[in-house]
Amino acid sequence: MIFEIPQEGQWVWISAFNAKPQNIEQLLRIAVEKHPTVGVQIVDLDKVPGRRFLTLATINAFKSFHSKPIAKTLPMELLLYISGQKQITEALGRIGVTPQTRRVAALAVGDSDEQVSAVAKFLADILGQGYDDQLLDDWPQTRTENVRSGYDIGDKELMAVVQEKEPLTRAMERLAVERSAMLAARK
Repeated sequence: MIFEIPQEGQWVWISAFNAKPQNIEQLLRIAVEKHPTVGVQIVDLDKVPGRRFLTLATINAFKSFHSKPIAKTLPMELLLYISGQKQITEALGRIGVTPQTRRVAALAVGDSDEQVSAVAKFLADILGQGYDDQLLDDWPQTRTENVRSGYDIGDKELMAVVQEKEPLTRAMERLAVERSAMLAARK
């Protein structure tokens, strides 16, 4: 999905791949070389909440980076806000791509929809398959377990916030949004 952050004049692409990059550091380095004006980040899809969460975390990271940044680069700021952690090593431990990763979420932030679309095409070419926006909201059991443990969502807290007839995954996503938003308050 591609959308604009209107008040910022920036475009964002967020999607997912049913694949695992072989060398994430090299892939991100090549992406930066080919698209130096675009912030690109890739995380383990099965460790982060859904589409709404990624959208809000991306907007908050961009705004933070251009006012009072935590990190030195936009991709690192994205990593911190998506993880809800202030330390890069903790963020990587929570949502980073590992040998066990089987699906990834990819994000790009740039000055135009053409720039972020070019990154989407580049990643699809490198990974050898198209991206699939539907994966952003696909919650297999492992994702549910990973998000609950990774964002420290306990049973009591989850039961206290879940609304009538609301899927537990939606409540978990709301709690993770809170944790990500709190990162700005802890700066």
